[in-house]
Amino acid sequence: MAELSHSTLVKNWFLGYSDETCYNYERLQGLGNTNAFVPVIRELYPEDQQAEELKKYLVFFNTEPSWIGTVTQGITAAMEEKRANGEEISADDIMSLRAALMGPLAGIGDVVSQSICYPILAGVCIQLALAGNFAGPILFEVIYKALMLGLGYNMYMLGYKKGRSVIVDLLQTGILNKILEAVSIVGLMVVGAMTASNVKLDLSFVDFTFTNNLGAVEFNLQTGVFDALLPGLLPLLVVLGVWTLLRKRMKPMTIILVIFALGFVLVAIKAMMGAYV
Repeated sequence: MAELSHSTLVKNWFLGYSDETCYNYERLQGLGNTNAFVPVIRELYPEDQQAEELKKYLVFFNTEPSWIGTVTQGITAAMEEKRANGEEISADDIMSLRAALMGPLAGIGDVVSQSICYPILAGVCIQLALAGNFAGPILFEVIYKALMLGLGYNMYMLGYKKGRSVIVDLLQTGILNKILEAVSIVGLMVVGAMTASNVKLDLSFVDFTFTNNLGAVEFNLQTGVFDALLPGLLPLLVVLGVWTLLRKRMKPMTIILVIFALGFVLVAIKAMMGAYV
């Protein structure tokens, strides 16, 4: 009876992080995923069958490959093991399951990595860096990779040991989506806090002095209006402006150049008003 060794499972999981190797528009992650299953196929099938068994992976495949999507890889390895031992599992069965799971798991994986872990961890580490602590970027890289590898490994093993039934049940009941929605709210709160604390737009150079028979009255646009009545409005407007440009499909690099240009304009106006005298 053919059985996959733990070392082969680890190789299959770890090679899955190279899914986007040879990324192309015809198969997306197909070639990289085929490479990840080379150790599995070599251990389960005789040499004269290996090439044929690998060919079935040379199809379109695309999912989140690092955090949650590894569960698909684990399920596939388990199905390959059963197929090699004579169970009635065809190549089409394996490919159909992968095609059915890759979309939902890609959405969940992207939420976990991009909407939860990344903003929360980045928010903490950016504050450390702004405070002058050089450990900020180092901690971000180490903790992010540890979370990614830890979750990716456990999801792979969950898929291999429990099979497709557990994942399908989680997707059908909607429990997983509710948990992700709750944690996503926390991530959005962190992003909002980062906006208020890290995005700066200061119009304090817009300062006027009005003089009449009763005396002089000073008016500062920043302290007299925004800080007093609407604190945080200017950073919010900047973020909403960038968001609007992104929705209009403007390229990120173009947006960065626009922000730089506006910054130079504001500095020039500030200089003309005597702020640097």
